[in-house]
Amino acid sequence: MDKDEPVFVVYPGPLWGWAVACKGGTGSKVFSDKAVAINYAKSWAEAHRPSRVQVESPEGRVEAEWDFGPYAGEGA
Repeated sequence: MDKDEPVFVVYPGPLWGWAVACKGGTGSKVFSDKAVAINYAKSWAEAHRPSRVQVESPEGRVEAEWDFGPYAGEGA
């Protein structure tokens, strides 16, 4: 994974729920349901290939991740 490729992180929200943010970005979106937050992050990553989604535990450990490679035929 290239260091310039976006990483979308799902993590426990500051007050409640689950937040989704792009590493290095300034904003986040909070969801009440973890599964909905993960689906949102995956959709965001799909639209910004190549990219990665990481799910962090409350302790900050990566508990799951998915890579989204380049679109088929990209650069051809």
